[in-house]
Amino acid sequence: MAGRLDQIESMLRAQLGSALLERCPDLIYVINQSLVRFGRTDATLSTLWRQVDSAIFNAVYTGTDRSMVVITDTGARMRVKSDQIREMADRLLALAYQSLPVSESLQDALYDFAREGSFAAMRELVRRFPMDDFERGCYVQVLTENEQTE
Repeated sequence: MAGRLDQIESMLRAQLGSALLERCPDLIYVINQSLVRFGRTDATLSTLWRQVDSAIFNAVYTGTDRSMVVITDTGARMRVKSDQIREMADRLLALAYQSLPVSESLQDALYDFAREGSFAAMRELVRRFPMDDFERGCYVQVLTENEQTE
């Protein structure tokens, strides 16, 4: 568990800066709690994505006194936009499923999630799951065109 907490903190710190995390110390634990639920409830990845997205938005909104401007650890001021929050939530949610073994149920969940626009789910499908060349090519093209190849 501590490993995942460190990963969550590292990802958030890189995007939002230490100052925001100091103002919103519960954010890491709220996100971790959502991630732990994956596979233990009937909630879909989309539901969990919305929970993580909302947690990040609420923390940035309240932690910046509604300005949505954070100071990164490099000292840059940055206005956090909804698409950035959505991408952070997507990448964080990948922590919930990337260590799970390949299974048909996980593959189905990732396919559903990818259809809803999750680039992290697409990357996971391409990286770990069998698919025909055409399907793999489609996912790779979408990831490449959206600069999401990581």
